Amino acid sequence: MSAPLCVIPTYLRTPQDLDLVARCLVSLWSTAPSADVLVVDDGSPERSLLAPLAAAIDELGYELIAKDENEGFSRTVNVGLRRALETGRDAVLVNADIEFHEAGWLERMLVRTDTQGRPAAVVGARLLYPNGCIQHAGVFFSVRARSFWHRCHHGPGNLPEALDPMRCPVTAALQLIRHDTLAEVGLYDEEFRMAYEDVDYCLRVFAAGLECIYEPTVCAVHHESVFRGRKTPKIEGWHRDSAQRLATKWAGADFSPFAEAIL
Repeated sequence: MSAPLCVIPTYLRTPQDLDLVARCLVSLWSTAPSADVLVVDDGSPERSLLAPLAAAIDELGYELIAKDENEGFSRTVNVGLRRALETGRDAVLVNADIEFHEAGWLERMLVRTDTQGRPAAVVGARLLYPNGCIQHAGVFFSVRARSFWHRCHHGPGNLPEALDPMRCPVTAALQLIRHDTLAEVGLYDEEFRMAYEDVDYCLRVFAAGLECIYEPTVCAVHHESVFRGRKTPKIEGWHRDSAQRLATKWAGADFSPFAEAIL
C-alpha cells in the first residue's frame, strides 16, 4: 500500500493562524517524512493568507486544495478521505493546530492492533495542551451528563490511566483511518457541520464490528480550538445542530461500553 495520506483542514483568519499551520506542517514533515500531505482549506475568510500558505505547502512538497465556500469540518476532511479511498491509502486526519514533537508517531499508529489482533480500524493519540496537561486520551460517555467527552481531560500528561491503550472512540484531531475502514464504513457524515462528527464516525466503526483504539505512545501537542474556538453565530448554530444530530441518530443506542462513572 502507498504511503498514508495526511489530511489537514485549514481555516485562516489571522497571520497567527498561518504561523500555527506552518508549525504543524514543518513538525509533520520532520517527524513523518514518508507521509503524503493534502491540505484542504475550508473557505478561509482571510483570502490574502492563502498565497503564503500555498508557498509553504509547495516548499514542503505537499498539496493544497482551496475551497471557495466554508462548509464545515466533515465536508472539508471528506475531500481528503475520498482521495485516500480512491487511491487505496490509509488516511490520517491532522488538525492544523496539532504540533508533533516525537518521531515515529505514524509508524506506531500503523502497527496498532485491536483487541482481536486485527489492524485497528481507527487509531487515536494522546494529545497534550502546550502546558503539558492532557487534552485527549480517548473519549468516554458520561452517564450523568448524557454526553461524550475526553478522558483524563486536564490531567497531568503522564497520568497512569492515560498511558494504557483503550478500546473507545477517539478524536479526529489526530486520527488514523484504515483504507479498509473507509471502504466498509464510508466517509464522515456531512450533516455534522461542526462537532461530534468524529464520535459519530467511531460509533459507526463499532457498529460495523470493527474497533477504534486509543494509542498513548502516539503523542502530540494540541493547541485546541485556535481556529474554530472563536465563536460566531454560524459556528454556534453548527454546534447545536451537530449535537442534535448525534442525539437523534443514536437515540436508544447502548453506550455502556464507553461509559465511565467519574462524571
